[in-house]
Order: sequence, then structure tokens, then C-alpha cells
Amino acid sequence: MIKPIIPPATIGIIGGGQLGRMIAIAARSMGYRVGTLEPTPDSPTGQVADFQITAPYSDQDALIELARRSDVLTYEFENVDLVALKRVATMTSVPQGTELLAITRDRIREKTFLRDVAGVPVTDFVSVPNADSLAGAIAQIGYPAILKTATGGYDGHGQQDLNGPADLGAARQLAAKAPCILERRAHFHRELSLMVTRDGRDRVRTFPVVENRHVDHILHTTLAPAPGWTKGCVSRLTSWRPISLRGSTCAVCLALNYLPLTPACW
Repeated sequence: MIKPIIPPATIGIIGGGQLGRMIAIAARSMGYRVGTLEPTPDSPTGQVADFQITAPYSDQDALIELARRSDVLTYEFENVDLVALKRVATMTSVPQGTELLAITRDRIREKTFLRDVAGVPVTDFVSVPNADSLAGAIAQIGYPAILKTATGGYDGHGQQDLNGPADLGAARQLAAKAPCILERRAHFHRELSLMVTRDGRDRVRTFPVVENRHVDHILHTTLAPAPGWTKGCVSRLTSWRPISLRGSTCAVCLALNYLPLTPACW
């Protein structure tokens, strides 16, 4: 059991985006203080937090300062410096730990874990460590496919659609910049997601399954609850728990061929 952290304790959030903002608003309404580390001045989280440390996520001195001023640390997304976080984990409570971050911040590691450890079906994929590896990867995966940077990408950034040979030039440019992953494009009916939480007493709770609709790779609309969803499908999703999660996470799956649950791409 994890020791409860009660108000007016300070919650330190690594990341200053919209997710951190929602955490901060909820936390402050319960009497907590909130601080954030974010390189962008006047960030969405910083606007509603008690303080913001404006520095890169990889700035270890800034992260140490946040840890010293916080009773607990969390991170709002996966693009966090893992080495720096491991260092401050000895200074303050980090209930989420670093295991989950080490897996989810790298798309190759994440999909390999889901397929080989969690037993979750994922779309076919192959590592593309450099531009010279791209041709062999395409020969293995085929068209259509999506090339993504292994780390750092979000909301369509660091991605290149591959519909045919005409897209190879842009794809090679992306692969030359950073290690990538090539994924077979999944033809899906809709995207679904489920928020799962686990507290310090190992009690697991879920929010309603929702349907997400995107425009230009960015979330545009969420329908809650998802139309046509059943409680039985929720049980199948929440049974995938090989990681000792503390806090919240979001499981995302694609419904293929109009079936109720076929998680092919996370």
C-alpha cells in the first residue's frame, strides 16, 4: 500500500499541456498545491498551477528543483527524460515509477511489450533504425503503411504516410532524422479508448469507454460513452494489467471490421 498524500501537499507535474492543466484544476479544487516543469512560458498547466519552472524536460537541475518543492511527482505525457526522472525518484515519491515510462516513450518497445508480454494483438510493425533500412522494412510490411519516429512524436508530428513509392522521399527524410518504426496501416471502423485508474490499495476503476474522432491526426471529438459498447468488452480491456500502474492510464484500441473489440494498434 502506498502512503496517502493529502492536502495541502504539493503535486509536481512534468509537462505543462492540457492533461496537466486538467490534473492541476482537479487537484487545486481538493486543496493541493501544484507545480509544473515545462519549457513553454505561461503553459496551459502553468496558468492554473501555483508555480511553473520554465526549463527543458532534460534539465536535471530544474527537475531536481521541482522534486524538492513537491511531495509527489507525476508526468502528463511520455516524452519525459527517463534518466533525469530516475535520478529524482530517490528524492520524492513517484507513484507511477519509471517502468511504464520506459515502455511507452518508445513505440518499438511499447508495441513489442504489448504483443509479447501483454498478449495484445497489434498491427504488424518493424524497426527502421535509419534511412538505409527503409526499403527492407517496406518489403516486409508493404503498402499502405505509416512511418513514425520511435520517440518524441505526437498529434501527427514525426509521422509520414506511405501509400506507394511516391512517398519514399519524404519517408527517407524522416528516417534520416531519427530511429523510426514502420507500421502496417490498420483499416478500422473507429478508435476507442478507456481510462483506467489504480490506487495505492490496488483498487482498479474504469471510466466509460469513449469513441474518438480525429481531424488531421488531432483529436477533434469524443463521444462518451461510445455508442454500442458493452460491459463485457470493458472487462476484457481491464484484464490487460501486466504493469504495476499507480494512477491513471489510457488504453486505446481500434475496432476492426465493425467487430466490438479488436485492438490492433495502440
